Amino acid sequence: MNTILKDYDERKELLSDFTIKMEQLLSELLKNNGIQIHQVSSRMKERSSLEKKIIRKEDKYKSLNEITDIVGIRIISNLESDINIIADIINSEFIVDEDNSIDKRKKNNDQFGYKSLHNIVNLNKSREKLVEYKRYKGLKFEIQIRSILQHAWAEIEHDLGYKGIVTIPDSAKRTFNRVSALLETADIEFDRLKKELDQYENTVDNLISSSSENVFIDQASLNSLNSNNMIMKEVREIVHSKTGCSFVSNFEYKNIINILTGFYKIDTIKELEDMFVKYKDEYLNFVSEFMSNKNYDELPNSVGIYYFLHFLSSKDEDEEIMDRYLEFSGIGLSGESFIEIIKRIRKKLH
Repeated sequence: MNTILKDYDERKELLSDFTIKMEQLLSELLKNNGIQIHQVSSRMKERSSLEKKIIRKEDKYKSLNEITDIVGIRIISNLESDINIIADIINSEFIVDEDNSIDKRKKNNDQFGYKSLHNIVNLNKSREKLVEYKRYKGLKFEIQIRSILQHAWAEIEHDLGYKGIVTIPDSAKRTFNRVSALLETADIEFDRLKKELDQYENTVDNLISSSSENVFIDQASLNSLNSNNMIMKEVREIVHSKTGCSFVSNFEYKNIINILTGFYKIDTIKELEDMFVKYKDEYLNFVSEFMSNKNYDELPNSVGIYYFLHFLSSKDEDEEIMDRYLEFSGIGLSGESFIEIIKRIRKKLH
């Protein structure tokens, strides 16, 4: 034991750097593969914890290299179905020690409780040759992958002080199973919901093309309309020519939807399309004047719909309507400044 602890003390700085480097690497790999995750975190086993483990395992370990979880990375995914996708990335980017890895998701049909995928890995040969990774050659670490709900259950289980159903008193086992089954069911239902939303997003373009009067305004339908509608494309061209800005993807349509459906009572994509056509020339002129003398580095690509809301509130030059619009939308413009801007624009347009 003393030899292992001495080796730990001598390599502590290296292991600490390795921990930070592996968290950064995994975060980059997930981002580059377009994987949305809840959290990536890391930890290095403390000396006292290592000592307890060596004592607990008696004569199992002869050297520090045999202890594969000194460095640990935890990846918390949004959905359970993401776990296999993340595992595939890890399999392609690292060497997985199958003998020491364990899939705790593989339970019997009548078992519930803690689930997580634990992989023991080390850098692959090509990455070990890179300058920034050479010093970590041969080092192994543990990657735990679990969903948010699996993580919640693990944390609660830990706080309760019981590890698994075999340690639970008989009087509480029914409750234990019921709660863990509920979380497992929720994971399944969230996966099903995600698939339904993905399917809708993949078909909404065709739905709008074929029968936009039957497509209600929501985030996916607005995003499709904003991306494909020719008038919205013209608006972005005007905004870019006036401000020099670039456009960034923006899928946060909550406030826009609230204003369209709550303030203007526009419920379908067809209604909105018709209004774009009805007011096209007047609106494009409005945008041109509204964006005069403004400079932006970037704007959300939904800017065309956003400014259309401004236009609708001001088209009749009714200050009471504009005041109610500003109050309802909470867009952060003072009534006086907004109204003065509109008066200036309308005066030029007349």
